[in-house]
Amino acid sequence: CCPVYLGGSSSPYGIGTNISKRTCDQLRCTGCDFRVSLFNDYIWDQSCDYLFFRNNMPEISKLRAKMIKKKGARAYACQCSWRSIDELTDLQTDQQLRWVCGKH
Repeated sequence: CCPVYLGGSSSPYGIGTNISKRTCDQLRCTGCDFRVSLFNDYIWDQSCDYLFFRNNMPEISKLRAKMIKKKGARAYACQCSWRSIDELTDLQTDQQLRWVCGKH
């Protein structure tokens, strides 16, 4: 993917390009070396913190405790970072995230 896009649940998955703006579903974090999990129609509760993800990734049964249903959104998380996204977003606009396309 180049550029790498994040997006809400209405954004299609695939290889993202400037022409075909698709959200990457093969994200990997260069910080914690975890695959980034994505959850359609959910956002993260504002009480989420680093220790919550560090202790609970990738166990979905534990992660659900801080997931809030929101149609059209997509919750992303690795072991060290998390985001709730509503609309198509270029990953480069968020300098704090160390996520890259893990190849399709």
